[in-house]
Amino acid sequence: MDETSERTGAPARSRISPAALASVVVGGVLSLTWCVASIVMLVTGLSALPALGAGSLLLVPWLLLMQVAVRIERRRAVAVHGIGVNIPARRRSLRRGATGWLQDRWFELGTGGFWRGVLHHHLAMIVAGAFLLVALAMLWLGWSGWELAPLHGPVRIASLELSRWALAVLGTAALALCAVSLALGALADRGLARGLISGSEEEPRAGGGPRRTASGRGRRRRPGAARIERDLHDGVRPRLVNLAMTLGLARTAIRTDPDRAERLVGEAHAEAKAVMTDLRQLARGIHPAVLTDRGLDAALSALAARSRIPVDLDVSLLGPAHAGLDREREGVAYFVVAEALTNIAKHAEAEQVSVSVRQDPHAPRVRIEDDGRGGARVRRDGLSTGLAGLTDRVRATGGVLGISGPAGGGTVLEAVLPTGAPASDAAPLRPALSADLTAVPLPRPADGNGPRDQTLEVPR
Repeated sequence: MDETSERTGAPARSRISPAALASVVVGGVLSLTWCVASIVMLVTGLSALPALGAGSLLLVPWLLLMQVAVRIERRRAVAVHGIGVNIPARRRSLRRGATGWLQDRWFELGTGGFWRGVLHHHLAMIVAGAFLLVALAMLWLGWSGWELAPLHGPVRIASLELSRWALAVLGTAALALCAVSLALGALADRGLARGLISGSEEEPRAGGGPRRTASGRGRRRRPGAARIERDLHDGVRPRLVNLAMTLGLARTAIRTDPDRAERLVGEAHAEAKAVMTDLRQLARGIHPAVLTDRGLDAALSALAARSRIPVDLDVSLLGPAHAGLDREREGVAYFVVAEALTNIAKHAEAEQVSVSVRQDPHAPRVRIEDDGRGGARVRRDGLSTGLAGLTDRVRATGGVLGISGPAGGGTVLEAVLPTGAPASDAAPLRPALSADLTAVPLPRPADGNGPRDQTLEVPR
């Protein structure tokens, strides 16, 4: 099971707007129709439960309708009042199909946010109905005053006689009170949404920190930072929560049910690999700060210094006038070396690594060679995606990634990153792999529609 939360936000709007006034009118009409029907369904279902559970025939549809109503109320709070709504975290089923959908509905019933939403839904209709009733009474009184003033002249009520001017003033005041009543209804509706729908824009953050709205954060942050935050929140955070929950269940069951605990640990292991894949894919869009601050040579030197395996680094870049290595290709070169060193440390059992970066005006070449056990292959099975990710990254620049690594013979990985149109006498754009190795192109995808992968590999 997974646990996710969600935040919806909208630009702040006026507290009293035409949409808010119209919402009071609609809510008042619903208070006389849907609100009555909902309360009748709930009371009847609860009273019929002792009769062999017959009340569930009404309670189950009512609960499903309430889940839809709560979602509508949250969206209405955003659209009408401009209130950012933070939907509380809730568990999600890992099952698929109808079973997973039903389990999600069941999990939602156990959250306090859902029941606060149900309370808000009914209170909002009742409050809107009360203010609409007052507004209609004032509208009738004002209309009657203005109708009686010119047509019937003075009107006597008991011992009190109202002149035409008095009727006109009374009618005007009643119409003003009608508008005031609708405005107060809109403010009350906004206050209910803020108080009962969790996480409104005025809700302070945990720990007493400053109050910030979702839309405010989006305006202050750069688009790239907002995208990264969204990707981390929507893609990685749910997986990490799921991983933590699975490990917690395994720790609870390790004494009483070792078999179940072992199965849960296996699920957590697979989930951890999936999280690493998500983070690796997310990192493709991030330019390392060390490249911006210190340049490619210094960034690669830092990678080599952190490596557990001795690295012989040779970086030969052209002068600034002929550099041709833009920000994108510089980042690709850095990630190629970083991923290669990580794979070598994990899988190659190597004792020495050689890294060289050579640049000519048309195609810088990044070459990594180790003396490990070889057998490197590009896999796209979702379990080991490091080389596949590098392939896609290099290919996105128009380059080529070459891999040669027969079992027992070490591995050579070379990336060619074109920086412009090659001259007529330039060498062909391909990795300079050893002539005694048989390099073959990867096959097309199964559907036959995707582009041919430009990575070369040597079969085991």
